Amino acid sequence: MYKFKIVVLIILFSSTKISAQSLFGSNNYIEYSIGNLPIVISVPHGGYMQPSNIPNRTCNNAVNVSDANTIELAKSIDSSFYFLTGCRPHIIYCNLHRAKLDCNRNLLDGACNNQQAEISWNEFHSFIDTAQTLAKNAFDGKAFYIDLHGHGNPIQRLELGYLLYDNELSLPDSTINTNQFINYSSIKNLVTNNTNSLSHSQLLRGSYSLGTLFGNAGYPAVPSTQIPSPGTTSNYYSGGYNIANHTSYLNNNTVNGLQIECNFNNVRDNYLNRKSFADSLAMVVLYYLNFHQNLNFTNCNLSGIVTQNKCSDFSIINNVIKLYEDIYIHKISPIMHSYSISDNQGRIILNGKIDNSNSIKTDKIRNSGIYYLSITNKEYSKNFKLLIIE
Repeated sequence: MYKFKIVVLIILFSSTKISAQSLFGSNNYIEYSIGNLPIVISVPHGGYMQPSNIPNRTCNNAVNVSDANTIELAKSIDSSFYFLTGCRPHIIYCNLHRAKLDCNRNLLDGACNNQQAEISWNEFHSFIDTAQTLAKNAFDGKAFYIDLHGHGNPIQRLELGYLLYDNELSLPDSTINTNQFINYSSIKNLVTNNTNSLSHSQLLRGSYSLGTLFGNAGYPAVPSTQIPSPGTTSNYYSGGYNIANHTSYLNNNTVNGLQIECNFNNVRDNYLNRKSFADSLAMVVLYYLNFHQNLNFTNCNLSGIVTQNKCSDFSIINNVIKLYEDIYIHKISPIMHSYSISDNQGRIILNGKIDNSNSIKTDKIRNSGIYYLSITNKEYSKNFKLLIIE
């Protein structure tokens, strides 16, 4: 499937070598995990490698603190997308420690005039460009970019950076919706090309913004309906070099995207929390792209968690549904199936039999959040994770 594309990539990067579905830059300092979704993720500050031939960065008041566990988080995100769709995002990792290379700065500040660091910086950004080109070619010109980070701010919430500063997010919607502020935005293209004709402020902090969807999933985020602006004293991260240079903020770039600064507690701190957040992020982003750009992923294989040896190939139509919306099941056999829906604490909220409509009513669920659906018969059971939003 990727044979031709990989050959093209080898020509573009003469120093790269291939391992499975990944490309590596020189000395394996940069890694590009090739995907087939219209989603590109970069991880610039999570690396561990500290080769002695690259001196620690000291130029221009260099910041050398790494973002703990962001590479591990990105790998969980990759697995979650694959679990939900059978396809993977494109992911670009910087395996060098930030003390050696900062891929979210310009070349001078990021590499501090070290030749090897400059080579790796160029590979990182070239891989992003290539991934976005492949994604757009496969999805009618549409691609979504996430620059993944971790912050150390004491307020435990996601900080979503669209290149608007904290004081700008405090402005009224009418101001944020003017051309001046739309032109500052990393989702500038989405403002003029979203299916539901939503305004800039609605895309930033309305009911169907990423921040609000994350909040509904149990992960507070700013900006969102729940937290419209960060305030001007919280050291909020509005986005950096990567977002300014690889999104529609840049003229002639149609890719929409943002920087996600992940808090540590409950998101990055341990494997189980990373996995839970990764599942939620994958569901939120898939829903977001479908809702705003009519992107669907029917060519990928929806899947569930098989808990016994025998299973059916049925799946649910959508892992993200609205409150009181029915859950529809695809390709389920006519034999009798039971179901149960549990909340995040394991309490059964709904249970019953699946009738001939191949759907499950959720009218007794009153709150948005993460839920778990189990469908069983005498021979097998299959479990799905759901995100129910308002």
